Amino acid sequence: MDYKYANAGIELLLAHMNIENIIDAVENLYHTEEEEAGASCEEGLSQEEMDENEETVDDSGDEVTAVTGGTQGTQQGNGGGRVRYGTVSDLLSFVNLISNMQPEALQRQPEEMGVLLNKKHMVLKKGRYRIDLDVLLFPWMWTYKTPGSGGHVPKGSFGKVHLAQDTVTRKRMACKLIPMEHFKPADVEIQARFHHENIAELYGALLWDQNIHLFMEAGEGGSVLEKLDSCGPMREFEIIWVTKQVLRGLEYLHSHNVIHHDIKPSNIVLMSDKAVLVDFGLTVQMTGEVYTPRDLRGTEMYMSPEVVLCRGHNTKTDIYSLGTTIIHMQTGSPPWVRRYPRTSYPSYLYIIHKQAPPLEDIAEDCSGAMRSFLERALERNPAQRSSAAKLLRDEAINPPREEQPRCWSLDSALVEASHPLRQHSQQPDTTQESSLYSEPEDSAHLRRKGSLYIDLGAMAGYYNLVRGPPATEYG
Repeated sequence: MDYKYANAGIELLLAHMNIENIIDAVENLYHTEEEEAGASCEEGLSQEEMDENEETVDDSGDEVTAVTGGTQGTQQGNGGGRVRYGTVSDLLSFVNLISNMQPEALQRQPEEMGVLLNKKHMVLKKGRYRIDLDVLLFPWMWTYKTPGSGGHVPKGSFGKVHLAQDTVTRKRMACKLIPMEHFKPADVEIQARFHHENIAELYGALLWDQNIHLFMEAGEGGSVLEKLDSCGPMREFEIIWVTKQVLRGLEYLHSHNVIHHDIKPSNIVLMSDKAVLVDFGLTVQMTGEVYTPRDLRGTEMYMSPEVVLCRGHNTKTDIYSLGTTIIHMQTGSPPWVRRYPRTSYPSYLYIIHKQAPPLEDIAEDCSGAMRSFLERALERNPAQRSSAAKLLRDEAINPPREEQPRCWSLDSALVEASHPLRQHSQQPDTTQESSLYSEPEDSAHLRRKGSLYIDLGAMAGYYNLVRGPPATEYG
């Protein structure tokens, strides 16, 4: 077949099929001899298989200790690593184990090894969870704009994020790949130990091909930063909705003395009915009333003055960072950068120390209630700064329903676009000029461009739907 016409066929497929149909088509490309065995595992493996001890040893016969089922197991020989279901304790023991292993031992692992927490949606097959066979990975491309207009794979601190799907349960997940040289147990610990609807749920960790694969709840709407980059400043009712979701997550973390340390638009991920916090690599749990770090933690444009000063801080630093994040959502730019361009000011630490808070960067059309909210969140003195629990009760994010009817849910956006791929393929890119929300002509929020709606498929680049043999390179 002429390659040119093959591409045309794929574009036609995207134009007339919804996301479930597309994933069905992809799955048909990956039939394996274990398909029947996988179907029988749909309800989960037997208890005996789930509880079996997994050991890892290097090729030289040296003993490698693995933590299984809360007990220590060892084995001599040249066996490979395996994957199993386990508890949070098992997962944390696993990540500590591989963090302490020598690079040479990791390179000789013939099979994937790891611990999965989610038995319902992730199906093991004979103690294995193979990339591109048991779970498919796709490069992730946001579709705020028409398919084919460009996309990218989002990146975390030291990893790429992919869309993953279990081939048996068809559960879609996010999979973050972190090279072993950059991985640290803190990337997993907080997310595994603390569970809340506004914290991305961790499903498991897998070591394969010198990368840690972290499977977690998929934020198929992308991050707030991608939304801002694609659609420009957000409208106030959208900001209210996101802020309330983030505050709920922060209230939970702060009640356990946990500081996230990196609240910013790229670490807030959107879903159809909620927003979740991600990236817990800088997170710490305080043992006292003040945490004094040995280094700067966070992204400087969103840092609080007390973090810059390095003399100790507490959970209130996250509240300040949320305030700066709201300014970014209002204006489309982080605080400080419009007044102090990055080209002239390579660092904002001194500016933050001398001039914080950045009240001058608040949007001109900000409502009075939201401005008052920001002043309390950006209070320079952390002792006088409002807590997450107090801000959750603030009138700015609890407006009467008749005044802000759309800040309570994003479901209306999803209803209005039941076939997003088809809609995008047939219409020009008007994201900058219009919105999927229907609004009165006299609405003040029409000044905000774009919409929180995006294609919930968040599908991989369509040019990768047809691939060669399974490989370890994912984009």
